[in-house]
Amino acid sequence: MKLKKGIVLGNIDGQDFAIATGKLSNELSGIINNNETANYIFTLLQKEQTVDSIVSAMSARYDAPKEEIEKDVADFIETLDGFGVLEK
Repeated sequence: MKLKKGIVLGNIDGQDFAIATGKLSNELSGIINNNETANYIFTLLQKEQTVDSIVSAMSARYDAPKEEIEKDVADFIETLDGFGVLEK
């Protein structure tokens, strides 16, 4: 899976964001303010990923229990999928 074309990532004055350009889905348009973790996942999803590859990258970057990372990644991917911004 990866982000559909039309999602642009950026940073202004230390604030990470994603912009849904055009109309990608019925649910999502405009700017999404991201925290560091969400921005990292968005960055990973610019290239083809699996849930396991995202969990591995997050585990290498953050000091957190793997089970917690797995749950957080699954929840985040479910949210993105619900917005219709992922290619599978």
